[in-house]
Amino acid sequence: MIALLRKEAREHWRFMLLLYLIGGLMFLLMWIQARSAISPLAAWRSLLLGFGVPAAILLPNRLVMREYGLGTQLFLESLPIGRGTVLLTKWLAGWIGLLLFLVPAFGLMLYAARHQVYLNGGLVGLMALRSLVFLAFVYAGAFAIALTLRFRFALWGLLLLGVVLLSVHLQQPMTQWPPFLVAGEAMALEGVQPPWREIAITAAMAGGLLAAALLMALSARGALVVVLARRLSAGARTLLAFAFGAVFALSTLLEKRVPPQPFRLEQAVSSQAEPAVQVGWTGKVGGVAPDRLAESMSSDLAALQAWLGLGRLAPLSLVPDAWREADDIGFGRAGRGQLVVRAALGAPDLALPQLQEMARIAQILDQSPAYDWREDRTWLLRGFSAWWEAERTEGYAALLQRRAAFAARLLHAHGLDPERALRQSETTDQLLGDCLGAAYAWRAMQVLHARLGAEGFQALMRAALAQHTTDDARSLLRVATTADLLAQAGVPLPQLAQAMQLAPLPAPPTTLQVQPARLAGAMFELRYRILGAPATGLMLGYKTLHPGESSAGPDATYRAGAASGLLPATFTGGSRVLVVAEAYDTGLACRYRIGAVRAALP
Repeated sequence: MIALLRKEAREHWRFMLLLYLIGGLMFLLMWIQARSAISPLAAWRSLLLGFGVPAAILLPNRLVMREYGLGTQLFLESLPIGRGTVLLTKWLAGWIGLLLFLVPAFGLMLYAARHQVYLNGGLVGLMALRSLVFLAFVYAGAFAIALTLRFRFALWGLLLLGVVLLSVHLQQPMTQWPPFLVAGEAMALEGVQPPWREIAITAAMAGGLLAAALLMALSARGALVVVLARRLSAGARTLLAFAFGAVFALSTLLEKRVPPQPFRLEQAVSSQAEPAVQVGWTGKVGGVAPDRLAESMSSDLAALQAWLGLGRLAPLSLVPDAWREADDIGFGRAGRGQLVVRAALGAPDLALPQLQEMARIAQILDQSPAYDWREDRTWLLRGFSAWWEAERTEGYAALLQRRAAFAARLLHAHGLDPERALRQSETTDQLLGDCLGAAYAWRAMQVLHARLGAEGFQALMRAALAQHTTDDARSLLRVATTADLLAQAGVPLPQLAQAMQLAPLPAPPTTLQVQPARLAGAMFELRYRILGAPATGLMLGYKTLHPGESSAGPDATYRAGAASGLLPATFTGGSRVLVVAEAYDTGLACRYRIGAVRAALP
């Protein structure tokens, strides 16, 4: 087999060198393009789809056609080498050729992104696994189709036609199919639920395609492939034309997938000035009439636009969501150039400062691709939005100060120092929740404003949140990290973290305990108990963890009326259940996390 691999290397090294040069150029261009993506790791997914997929299709075609198309495989079969060995050698030669470029490219991408994204073994390992499984599926399928030789172009045409027709007519879009979901946009994101089922299906399909290729090559002692290498007859061409027509005719029997209607508020109060703010609620929102709220938010966003130097802001709609708690506010996009903030607009305890903070965050994220690419700017953006609100709302700074002190107390209990809390903002948010996380980031903004002054603070915020381009050509390859920007401003991250230090306080005495109790058969119920200080507004979340999961947001929430009781669900033996407890502090007007317990049922 080693001698055969050397033969393949001598025959195809020029082609591989050209392929590698093209791949290197594409990698550079995709890394530059990743500036406008949610993470620089998106450059790897772009390379996998833009270079890996075409290379995985071209290589098998070249490897097979050089032997079977020209008939030189007959010479190899005359040697004391099995047909299966010859085929597997060619398969491995192409696979190794792909990995010789993609593995170093993956390592280079991780090295370049090490200061821009918080990397951990779970994220890197899952990206590598998804990439290998997806690439193996494409490569195995292309190899099996290449062995059909004279029918290969017809099969590719039928495959492409079938995929396009099914994606148009089926209710499930193509991006949700297992192979395409494995290489989906979430590949490069931290904290996304791993698609273990889709990975297993794609891997099984890759194994089946490899088995099909072996079966074709070995059928009738290799005679089947020899016959397929001949030119198409008139009857075969007629058969292919009939197959294309049959596929197209059958596609007309499928009901076409209807796209969702464009987003539009039927009843809303809109501001008169720009940017346009619509409030989809007829009653008061947080004690303010909807027309006054729309005008106030529009004026606030216009001031923010001028202060940061943003471009034209997108229209913003406030949409009521009765399923949300008062402190649960989210945002998203509804079509091109339309931002939506969802909240419990009719809730009497809805906090307007949090609502306006989320509106600012949505607009800055929509305006600043530099932030979208910089995941370590999360705390900077949230803290700035809270600082902006505190400067304009009387008494809000004192409330944020109390929240920040309580957040520092919780972080101290978890053994997380201020510098790590800022560098690992996702971990901090998971420990504190959105409300306390924003207050802790506001504390950092307060320190920065005091150290830099008004002009220096504004320059830093513009560079971090609103600067799209720079005269330095190095920005095409690498955007300055938040730590770099702080150092350039004269407040390095360690100094900022040191200035945020508060007097160490004892850990909060409230803790969560979860105890499983067996019911009939293999079913269990979970009993929870809150120990220590009483918790008001107690909320419990619970989720069954699947194999490979370490943590996940709860799928269901339960408003507990007592400090001890049963979860309103039962679980089968052998399950791993995550239980999260949160409480509401009336003095802070904020929800905080008490604890999270993973219970492994026997």
